[in-house]
Amino acid sequence: MTQTPQDAESPDTGNELAWVDTSGLPKEEVEGLFVILGKALRAHQLYDENNPVYQRFVSQLEEALGALWARIDRLPITVEEDRFLWVGEVVYKSDSRADSLAFLFFKDGIREFTLHEGLEVHELVKFLQVLNRARDLRPEGDDLLTILWEADLKYFTYTYIDLLAQGMDLEIPTPGEGGFSGFEQIVQDEFGADSMEEATEMASQAGGGPDSPGLVSAADFNPTLYSLDPVEMERLQDEIRIEMERDLRGEVLAALFDRIEEPRFPERQTEILEIFELLLPTFLSRGLLSAAGSILEELARLLAAEDAMNSEHRTAAERILDEVSGAETLRELIQALEDGAISPDPKELASLLRHLRADSLGPLLRAAEEAEDPRVKTIIQDSVRGIARKYSEALVDCLEAEDAVVVAGAVSLVGSLQLRDSAGQVAGLLSHKAPEVRLAAITAATELRMPIATGALLDALTDPEREIRIAAARALGRLRYGPSAQRFREVIRSKGIRQADLSEQIAFFESYGLVQDPDGVKVLDRLLNGRGFLGRKESGEIRACAALALGKMDSPEAAAALEKASEEQDPVVRSAVGRALRGEG
Repeated sequence: MTQTPQDAESPDTGNELAWVDTSGLPKEEVEGLFVILGKALRAHQLYDENNPVYQRFVSQLEEALGALWARIDRLPITVEEDRFLWVGEVVYKSDSRADSLAFLFFKDGIREFTLHEGLEVHELVKFLQVLNRARDLRPEGDDLLTILWEADLKYFTYTYIDLLAQGMDLEIPTPGEGGFSGFEQIVQDEFGADSMEEATEMASQAGGGPDSPGLVSAADFNPTLYSLDPVEMERLQDEIRIEMERDLRGEVLAALFDRIEEPRFPERQTEILEIFELLLPTFLSRGLLSAAGSILEELARLLAAEDAMNSEHRTAAERILDEVSGAETLRELIQALEDGAISPDPKELASLLRHLRADSLGPLLRAAEEAEDPRVKTIIQDSVRGIARKYSEALVDCLEAEDAVVVAGAVSLVGSLQLRDSAGQVAGLLSHKAPEVRLAAITAATELRMPIATGALLDALTDPEREIRIAAARALGRLRYGPSAQRFREVIRSKGIRQADLSEQIAFFESYGLVQDPDGVKVLDRLLNGRGFLGRKESGEIRACAALALGKMDSPEAAAALEKASEEQDPVVRSAVGRALRGEG
């Protein structure tokens, strides 16, 4: 037996197990280590290094190794064809060679190996890469020993035997070699050499022609006896088509769904939940939204049932749903939808999104605001609305998010869903630093119709952003909020409104008319018909806006003030007066 060469800095290794003190180390910890190693290898094959599923399994493997190093500084393992032994105890066993770790080492001559403290810190990912590369080797390519030599691992050492040197080489028949040599030996043993010679002579005469007695020729077979008639051929083609068109994925999932519903078999439920956890990221990355949605639907149904799962399985199902609802998963999904990497079916996408949890609200709110595809945008908005109804507390928490886009979307939903208990937070958002948040908060305050939120709109009348000032003025007018009359009066008398553009002037004047200020007719009549100290009238725009405001007041006094200006020479003012008298606008 030969041991791998080591340099001066490599950890020490040896064949003896006498130094291991097993009194304080349960066998189950070592068994669990190899279970976790198998899962980490599968995750390494399926996912890239940035995937959370892969990272979780690698972290579990690191933790398992770290727990061992708290008691020992290395773990020597003896390799047999179908198992690993540790101090004479079986700690890993697999009857299937296809995925057996033991056979992976055994077939290339490795009979012992040692894991050293520090592997999990310095070489764990490299170690996983080596094992997965070895699994994918072709018979004519490198073997595991070559790969380990190239990797030059310092914290994994091993001993091996040279199969050729020890005379264990398997004979590989070459083309033309006696495929019947074993048969010939049996005939000789049973009947003697003479019988063997007779059999050989008969075989040499087999090509003598069809008249040779006792021999079978190709002419004895009529191919028409074994051909299919047209009806049979059509039936066979139909069966092939049906088989090719089968929803095999759906049938497999249905079988898993049936079996996970049986709480009498907790181990099987555990295994199926692990399968779901592996399948979901794969389905999402390939755009198989219907399949992913069906798994989420099944998990939600199981969680809703009282006796379908025990507490451990319920926790696992909750974790799976939380992972799918996480920010990173949804960000990748939405990016794929936007890039066209996934062509979404609206029903399939809606079916998937409606099963997501509270954690999905933030990413989906951003996606709903930024999605460019109208179909995707509508589906996400509808899904967000459904999730927000189910998890209203999570929606309110989004009002405190750092992402302004998320806050804007959340405050809009708070208003449309009539979450009146959040009126105070909506009022606070009217002073948010992001203009889009302040604008959304104005809409929400209008929909909630709560005094604390409506009163906060008054400060928005002097917001530095024009759109927000206009929105606040329109909102107060729509609500006919009487306490705002004084603030409107101050604005329409100010120089600032005279320097604003026409749309802002109209918004303020019309809203002032709607709040029905008792002194409003007097104020507006003076602006429409009055003259200043030097006998000058207001500008045509201000007088036209005053006329529109009087039209909103709908009182005899307001009508009388408008009649005074009905013969006005300024066409802009005359047009506004006419519209106000007719009740237009």
